[in-house]
Amino acid sequence: MRTPWKITTAAALVLAVVSVAAPPAVASASASADARTGTRAADASYRYWGHHGLTRRQMREDVPLMQTRGYGPVSFSVGLEGSQDRYSGFWDTRRGPHRILISYGYLSGYQTRFDAYVANGYQPVMISATGSGQSAMYSAIFEKKANGFFARHGVDTARLNEANGVARRDGYVPVSINTYGTASSPRFVAVWEKNTSRAIWSVTTSVPAAEYQRLFDAQVRAGYRPSAVAVGPDGRSYTTVWRKDRIGRWYAFHGMTAAQYQTRFNEMTAKGLYPTWIDMENGVYAAVFTTR
Repeated sequence: MRTPWKITTAAALVLAVVSVAAPPAVASASASADARTGTRAADASYRYWGHHGLTRRQMREDVPLMQTRGYGPVSFSVGLEGSQDRYSGFWDTRRGPHRILISYGYLSGYQTRFDAYVANGYQPVMISATGSGQSAMYSAIFEKKANGFFARHGVDTARLNEANGVARRDGYVPVSINTYGTASSPRFVAVWEKNTSRAIWSVTTSVPAAEYQRLFDAQVRAGYRPSAVAVGPDGRSYTTVWRKDRIGRWYAFHGMTAAQYQTRFNEMTAKGLYPTWIDMENGVYAAVFTTR
């Protein structure tokens, strides 16, 4: 395994778009989920496709199909359910910088593709990992953009906190964080990018599920929202990126089963909100829905 302290940084900067809208109408947290693959049309110009619980074989069949039909990945997760890896995600046809998904890779192959995409002007905007040791698997969404960033994998809580300190000092913001390893020895993979919008942010790590709702409520009262929620390896804790900014309506859910996630997906998409973050470990789902 390569050193977890490898930092890959893209050079040029671009101005980020600052989302300005009304405060969230509702911010909620416990639910559950289970979703089958499906395609829907919101209107003539916007189509989307959501899935969860897919096997590796299904992903290998469906991902190329989605990309050839003009869908781009918005959110994606690989997690273990029992001993089996399962894949969840959301795709749509919204125009924007080119995005590509690389999936179901062990570290050596993943690092090779990571380096290749960065060399070609892409950077990771969402990384998901599951498993532990040499059997850990990685997936990532890369976006064609020129913004300063750095990424780390395989770090423990102390080193994640160190990296967050460096990010705060140097003007970066975490855009993706995921937990893998084991419940007793969690590891993190994360991406930080230049904080051009000057968002106020914080990160909480491995908060037990029994305490998370109280934390969630307190953070929302203080004006924060969850932008990334990583389920712990045993499904019993949450690591969260909190941002104080205004993006319009948003909903966040945690502690979901697959069936509950499907229910929330149907409910949210009917309201014009879509999963910009999804994660699953040990059959437990967490998701953040926002307007697109």
